[in-house]
Amino acid sequence: MISPTVKRRVKTILLWMEITFILILGAGMGVVLGAFYQMNKSLPPDQVIDNYRAPVGTKIISSDGVVLAKIATENREPVPLDRIPKHMQDAMVAIEDSRFYQHSGLDFRGLVRALWANVTDRDMSQGASTITQQLARNMFLSSRKKLSRKIKEMLLAVQIERNWTKSRILETYLNQVYFGSGAYGVKAAAQVYFGKDIKDLKLEEAAMLAGLPQRPSDLSPYASMRAVGNYDRTKSRRNMVLERMAELKFITPQQAAEAKAKPIKVAKEKPRSTGFFRAKYAAQYVLDQLRDKYNYDEDIINKAGLTVVTTINWKMQQAAEKAARAGVNEWRRRKVSEIALVSLDPHNGYVRAMVGGVQEPWEKYQFNCVTQAKRQPGSSFKLFVYTAAFEKLDKNPYSSVPVTARGIRMPDGKFYQPKNHGKMSGSVSYAKAFALSSNGAAFNVGMEVGPKVVADTARRLGVTSRLYAYPSISLGVNEVTPLEMASAYGVFAAGGKLAEPMVILQVRDQTGKVLEDMQPKVKDTGLKQSTIESINTLTEAVVQYGTGNAARVVPNAHGKTGTSEEYTDAWFCGYTPDLVTAVWAGNRNNAQMEHIFGGTVAVPVWANYMKQAVELNPAKKNKPLLASSTAKARPDRKRRDARKSPTPVPFTGDSNERNVLRVTVCSETGMLAREGCPATHTEEYLLGDLPSRCTLHGDSKPKEKKGDSAGDGKPDATEPDDGKTKSPDQQ
Repeated sequence: MISPTVKRRVKTILLWMEITFILILGAGMGVVLGAFYQMNKSLPPDQVIDNYRAPVGTKIISSDGVVLAKIATENREPVPLDRIPKHMQDAMVAIEDSRFYQHSGLDFRGLVRALWANVTDRDMSQGASTITQQLARNMFLSSRKKLSRKIKEMLLAVQIERNWTKSRILETYLNQVYFGSGAYGVKAAAQVYFGKDIKDLKLEEAAMLAGLPQRPSDLSPYASMRAVGNYDRTKSRRNMVLERMAELKFITPQQAAEAKAKPIKVAKEKPRSTGFFRAKYAAQYVLDQLRDKYNYDEDIINKAGLTVVTTINWKMQQAAEKAARAGVNEWRRRKVSEIALVSLDPHNGYVRAMVGGVQEPWEKYQFNCVTQAKRQPGSSFKLFVYTAAFEKLDKNPYSSVPVTARGIRMPDGKFYQPKNHGKMSGSVSYAKAFALSSNGAAFNVGMEVGPKVVADTARRLGVTSRLYAYPSISLGVNEVTPLEMASAYGVFAAGGKLAEPMVILQVRDQTGKVLEDMQPKVKDTGLKQSTIESINTLTEAVVQYGTGNAARVVPNAHGKTGTSEEYTDAWFCGYTPDLVTAVWAGNRNNAQMEHIFGGTVAVPVWANYMKQAVELNPAKKNKPLLASSTAKARPDRKRRDARKSPTPVPFTGDSNERNVLRVTVCSETGMLAREGCPATHTEEYLLGDLPSRCTLHGDSKPKEKKGDSAGDGKPDATEPDDGKTKSPDQQ
């Protein structure tokens, strides 16, 4: 027999063991409850869950509704549940969570059933997580298999079920889940695998897609073909989905049998892509604006589902790209490898087309020559020189200026005197000097008004690049971008108003809520009306009988050519009443071209584009600009102007209202024409500023000469264009 003492000891030991067990159990429960509490605290609040949207990239669209680019880390485009076929919804529920409509986030019955099926079938064909749990994991958690993650997943699933309807859960899941081959969500999967819209999916196609999320890298038809040479893996999984749908009475056994008999037919596999660019440089500029100007970070751009409506007009963009490529193809033999073009509405600053370059592949040449390349504008910078003169001096288009530059002594002791190209001498009107791009005349005007005033005038008209007020500023030695030049030239098309270039009209989030609604920024430059009219006269003269003659095919065309020293840059900046376009040609490495001038390549590219663009422009009005009558078209060289005495005509482009004379001048010398001058045109001069008689040609009948002195950018009327001559459009 056991003594009473032993019994008491045993009872005491058992009691302490029980107490210890209870304490350990309590501590364990406390730890578990504490862990649950801490995990619950780390979960996102209800507001965050309620506002959740599947990660979607940014879509950039043109003003006429064409998608220019998609930027995303995942190929996904959400679609509402009512656009997803019922058999697609049923297929996913059948294979992933058959009790989806009965449970509240956690399905313990389904868990036991799945475990039993997996044990008896000796595979893992049945999933243990509900659709809501999978959604919770995809939304906020990682895919690492850890107990803590599983607990958070369960807690999140309950939280989601408490806040969302079943329809919203299923819709979000179908737009969220990964189907393989870079396709996120059912819409992307339908496009990737079948090349069709989600609404057109057939039963057997929907079943195939529903079977993929379990192991997309193994079960996709492309993976199956690579692994075993056929679609057997994909087909077996698809048939399992169909059988499960029939078991749950989503479809009839007959429907299942008919669908199972169908072969797997998929679209040709394409390289995976999370986005695309159509108007590459324009779209990239939009992204730069989103990041730099409006402070959208990469995560928002890649995942927030933004829709960015731009000012770009797709048809105008296509015309611009075509003209730029054609220009490079035509002049590649003369070492022209790149052309950039930007086109704006001068009244509001809308960027209608932007070609930052034509070299391929774009991934290698992403440097935007419109917005990032600062190059010497050459003679196109003379616009600011003559604007300054009209503003600060008592000058007008009929004022005369010597074409021979006065030399100056530089600080280093060297003597500097710009040279003209072509046969120009004496004094000519401002309009003629500008039209034929006289360096000496521009230098003289610039020195008279002062280099600093020229620089200040350029800034006043919107040039933001750093400018050095050297004497040579008048010849375009400072570096600027095509976008700056287009904006500045647009001032004269807009009657003195400077419109800040803008490319983004509106930014909307994934729900359609407007985040940014941009408005044009337009300011008055304060230019005198007489200055605006005078510049319009000068820029019209360039087109009518000057270095931009090839632009005459465009109605109401105005502009100025430019060629930098050593033939590294060729420009034409021009405008009509409702559109301003700047064209630059050259090489990205700043290499020399072979005697290429602004009038050689930039003007034809500008004209080819503008002939289409003025008609495509949604803001087309086609009303002539306020310009004087001096810029008349040059007469045919074979027809000699009637020799008449100079006739006074009223001049109203200046507040002084003085009389001027309309006279016939020699196109080669700019002097009063003689009977022997082979080519002439009409110009107007102030009384007292008339040039002297032509000293190059006599009164006898001249010999027949070829060519045109300056209408197409050729420097010498006596020489044909053999591709080796120089243009009067210098510097």
